[in-house]
Amino acid sequence: MRWRVLVALVAGAAALGAATEVELHYFWSTTCPDCLVMKAYLAELQQRYPELRVVAHEVTFSPDNWRLMVTLGEAYGLTKEVTPTVFVGDLAVTGIGLGVELRIEEEVVRCRAEGCPSPLERLPTKLRRVLSPLEIALILVVGVAVLLLVWK
Repeated sequence: MRWRVLVALVAGAAALGAATEVELHYFWSTTCPDCLVMKAYLAELQQRYPELRVVAHEVTFSPDNWRLMVTLGEAYGLTKEVTPTVFVGDLAVTGIGLGVELRIEEEVVRCRAEGCPSPLERLPTKLRRVLSPLEIALILVVGVAVLLLVWK
């Protein structure tokens, strides 16, 4: 696997003049410590590849961003909704670690050389109708409050 990354990096360096913009979508949560690690990695990656455009989506307090992440995840074949999640080119990956970072960089290099559509082009016409964790929490709080009022 490492040799593929090295080959991709060398090929990417050779095609430096022909590099195209690469769009990466990063879904994160304010309550996720791993998301801070991914954010720092993506900032470093952006410095190495100026053509990389990182679009960050906070999902804790934005139900629409949560639905976007879930719908995009389904389009890419992901089965769990977790953060951090990254979509770039043909890659959808969750979590952190060296393996995840190498896969992201390999896909960024490939997309720079070959060109890749925005991950958003995989979206269906409508986002999946799913409640976000915030909406579920609010429903539970309101439900408990109503029950407490009724029982008084």
